Amino acid sequence: MANVKIEKFVGGVYETSFTVPAFVLVMAKTLLPMTALSALAERGIPVRDILEANARGASYSSMFEVREHGIDKQISVSLNQTIAPALHTSLQRRLP
Repeated sequence: MANVKIEKFVGGVYETSFTVPAFVLVMAKTLLPMTALSALAERGIPVRDILEANARGASYSSMFEVREHGIDKQISVSLNQTIAPALHTSLQRRLP
């Protein structure tokens, strides 16, 4: 299962983050109107691109800047592929 992690930095210093399963973006793509998805893409969160990377089993990463309460902040969005625990155990058994 893949996860999407969003991190916020102020002046290059980590401030906060949260992680959601990638299927949340699948739900968002289904439930949100195209105008909302376009607005997210314009602001640096291209849901379609992230889901396409997820479908290929690839990673995705982007960084953009926002101004929040008069302070410039950097936002990092990344898609991280993870190996399911059962598959991970299976792969470990096959390694010498």
